[in-house]
Amino acid sequence: MKKTLLAFVLSASIAAPAIAADQTKWSAGVGVGFDYTSVLAIHADYNVSDQVNNEPVKVRFGYDRYSRDYNGPSSYSWGYNDFYASADYDFNKALKLDSKIHPFAGLGLGFGTTSCSGNICNGLASPSVGGIYFIAGVQYDVKSNINVEANVNSWTGLTLGANIQF
Repeated sequence: MKKTLLAFVLSASIAAPAIAADQTKWSAGVGVGFDYTSVLAIHADYNVSDQVNNEPVKVRFGYDRYSRDYNGPSSYSWGYNDFYASADYDFNKALKLDSKIHPFAGLGLGFGTTSCSGNICNGLASPSVGGIYFIAGVQYDVKSNINVEANVNSWTGLTLGANIQF
C-alpha cells in the first residue's frame, strides 16, 4: 500500500503541470472489461498534438481495477490495481477515414499491486506488477464531445467504454 501511495503521489506531481494547462485538451472516460472476472477502467487523455508537430497524439493516464477468480477445491481470487501512462496515436487522417471514426494504438508503462483473497492465500506475497503497456482500439464520435470506445490492451483485454471531452 505504501508503494502504491508513493507512486500515486509521484505521478500526480509529474502530471500537475499538464493538469494546470489548457482544459479543452482533456477528455476522461470509463470502461468495463470482459477478459477477467471484473474490470473497471478509468482514464484521462490529454491532447499533445501541438507539441509533436501537429501529429494526432494523446497521452493517456489510467487506472484499471480487475480480478481473476479461480474455482475448485480451494477457491481464491487475485485482485490487481494498475496505474499507467501511454502515448496514443490516432490513425484517422493517415487512413483517410470518416471524421467520426478514430482507430488508435498506444504504448506506455505502468505499475500496480496485487492481492490474493481466499483459503490458500495465507502467507502468499502480494507482489508489485508492471511493465510495458500496449493498447489498440477505435473510438466513434457520437457527439462533438462524446465518443464510445472499444479497445484491447495488454493487461485487461477487451474493454468497452465511453469518453467525454471537456
